[in-house]
Amino acid sequence: MALEPDSDPETQPLLGHNAANKAVKNKGWVLLLVSIVIVTIELGDYLSIAPRTQILESIICRRFYPSQVSSFPLDDSRCKSFEVQAELAFINGWKDTLDALPCILLTLPFGFMADRVGRKKVALMSMGGMVMEEIAIRIICWFSEVIPPRAIWLTPLFQICGGGNQVAGSMVFTIITDIFPIEKRVNAFYIVSAAVLLAEVLATPLSAWMMSRSLWVPFLLGALCEVCGLLAALAIPETLSKSVEHADDDTDGGTHEDDVVLTNWRQSLRNVWSQIIDLTEFIWGNMNNLAISLAFLTASVGRQSLQLMIQYVSKRFSWSMAEASFLISLKGAINLVGLLVLLPMISRYLQRYLSPVLRDLRLTQASAVILVTGFSIMAFASNPASFAVGVSLSALGWGFYSTLRSVATALVDEGQNGILNTTIGLVQGIGAVTAGPLLANAFRYGMTFDGVFLGLPYMVAAFLFVLAIWATFTIHIPSIGV
Repeated sequence: MALEPDSDPETQPLLGHNAANKAVKNKGWVLLLVSIVIVTIELGDYLSIAPRTQILESIICRRFYPSQVSSFPLDDSRCKSFEVQAELAFINGWKDTLDALPCILLTLPFGFMADRVGRKKVALMSMGGMVMEEIAIRIICWFSEVIPPRAIWLTPLFQICGGGNQVAGSMVFTIITDIFPIEKRVNAFYIVSAAVLLAEVLATPLSAWMMSRSLWVPFLLGALCEVCGLLAALAIPETLSKSVEHADDDTDGGTHEDDVVLTNWRQSLRNVWSQIIDLTEFIWGNMNNLAISLAFLTASVGRQSLQLMIQYVSKRFSWSMAEASFLISLKGAINLVGLLVLLPMISRYLQRYLSPVLRDLRLTQASAVILVTGFSIMAFASNPASFAVGVSLSALGWGFYSTLRSVATALVDEGQNGILNTTIGLVQGIGAVTAGPLLANAFRYGMTFDGVFLGLPYMVAAFLFVLAIWATFTIHIPSIGV
């Protein structure tokens, strides 16, 4: 969440950036620290994806065929059976859903807390909760003989500490908003996005190489990287203005401590309830806001289908999961080129003929069409080469999210940027909650027919992006001021 600064310092919103701009002198150093933290944590995440999937598959396979177990991990064709793959998709699908619930429930409270105690503290809490969750997953897998694999559904409880990755990501955007003026934020956001993609490109082949020797080495190394990322975050300075941070303490100076605590809690609850009312009015009170929210909702559901890619490719084309994980690296590399090279070039060209907002809207619509095409090819691909073409096309369309956010920011008043970011975060969280069981059931249902119907999750994703296209075409750009 981020609000623009007011002209009067005494009435400046809590998420304004002017005071922090003065306090944080070396903005480039802060951006570098933030990027290092992101690369380290994302590196750990992408190192873990493929080995975690194969370890879970082996655990499930062992439970279905206990008499055939002679080694771990298992290398048995029966591990690709309908029963094993359906259970694996079911566990992963509901894990994604349960991961998203804390984000939805806690985004507002922790966003409000960030205005009171600081961005750094909330970010550290969020990352700490995520690290504890990752450690718990590894403990469950290590002791799989006594702990059932579905126990990983309990691990999102650790996200109660900090609200999970959605809150952590929101704090990253807020820190950047605090220290950079409006005209420099876009470049800073590009750097942050590139940091995520860099980790994706580097980690996947490294993980595949390690998996050829041991599944547990990249799996445990991934957790270690996330711990290192948490430690690196300690070096990031607080960007919340000190005068804002202690404003409430000054006004309550003559009140007894117990009364202050009670008053603060009541005020916090009132603020949260007020934000809920504001969110409802913000979405439903304006057709553009409703269309943008719908586009982010449907696109976030479709985006989750990539979580199935390793399992899907392994099942459909009989690849090992280490081999299938290279497609993630392919997607990240093409996405990185598109974000840093192609999208800026096309934007500069279109700027000659279109206003900035209309330019971004046309880029959003074009990206959505590319995503529909890419996911459709993935759905009906009969061989790995055509599937890789679909993955590459979908990666080229990934600018959809950045350009749509740019359109949304331009169509609201500066004072509504905070509620806009909160709205986007919430609808993406709702999309993630919906995506888990929806796509897992689509994959499970597709396996009952086999053949082309195995691509049912990507058919669903393509349809959802069609809805996103429709939503973007209902956005009305005013003829004045854009």
